[in-house]
Amino acid sequence: MLLDTMCNAFGGIILLAVLVVLLTNRERIQNAVADSTETLQRRLAIAETNLQQSLQLAASLHNQANDDRWKSQVSLLATRQQLEEQLKQIRKLAAENEKEIDANAGSDPAERMKKLDAQMNEIEVKKLAAQNKIDASNEEKKHVAAELAAAEKQMEAVKKLSERELRLPKEYNTDRQVVYAIVLYGHIYPCRNVDMSRNEVDIKWTDKSGVEYADPRKNKGLDPVANAAQLTAYFTAQAQKGSVYLDFVVLEDSFPAFIAAKQLAADSKLPYGWIPWRRDLDGDLSFSAYGTMPRPQ
Repeated sequence: MLLDTMCNAFGGIILLAVLVVLLTNRERIQNAVADSTETLQRRLAIAETNLQQSLQLAASLHNQANDDRWKSQVSLLATRQQLEEQLKQIRKLAAENEKEIDANAGSDPAERMKKLDAQMNEIEVKKLAAQNKIDASNEEKKHVAAELAAAEKQMEAVKKLSERELRLPKEYNTDRQVVYAIVLYGHIYPCRNVDMSRNEVDIKWTDKSGVEYADPRKNKGLDPVANAAQLTAYFTAQAQKGSVYLDFVVLEDSFPAFIAAKQLAADSKLPYGWIPWRRDLDGDLSFSAYGTMPRPQ
């Protein structure tokens, strides 16, 4: 069929027309490619130019931003904006006040007075409530302060009850005759009787080289509680002489007995003192005309 068409004169014309169209389209495509390349190069040049201009503009803007004049202008613009906001608020408040004035001007003065009185009464009620709260708080504060003071007094009283005053004897020269009383086993062992003879009943004595060693007999002596009357009579008899000074020799196991006995001596007006004695440090109880210096207490 193609051969018939090529051999036919009309077919030859058609074939020529097709070839012409194909050649024309090819030239157009080549021209379009050439035009696209030129257009792309032109656009690239324009883009580079725009980039350079943008960089120059950015550098210029950066320099202007660092300029003190521009900074001051920016600060002034911010201040201006704040002033404009304040002005808007003032205008808004003025408009509200104007509306309120217009509303009050159009209302009855008596009604306005009633409203003002109601507002004043409400304010007065709130003020009174606040004052009542303040008064209640002050009363509560006074009550708490009174309770605190009472608690402090009670604590002070309890503290005094738990404390016991200790009156230490004063050292001074005396011409009185010293009578010793040994405090051991919770009892009082006077070393001398009322007639100043040696107490041989309650104490076992041993004489060694002019030194008298005393060994109180257990379950003997006078109990300062059970035998308080007998002990008081002894102290009173010694005090009536006016020349006797009582010295308690107190061992570590009988300090409460000494406290009770010294009170009886004080009540009998008998001057007294006391010597703490520790057998493990001071040795056996001994009495001599010469004596020794006591250890530091």
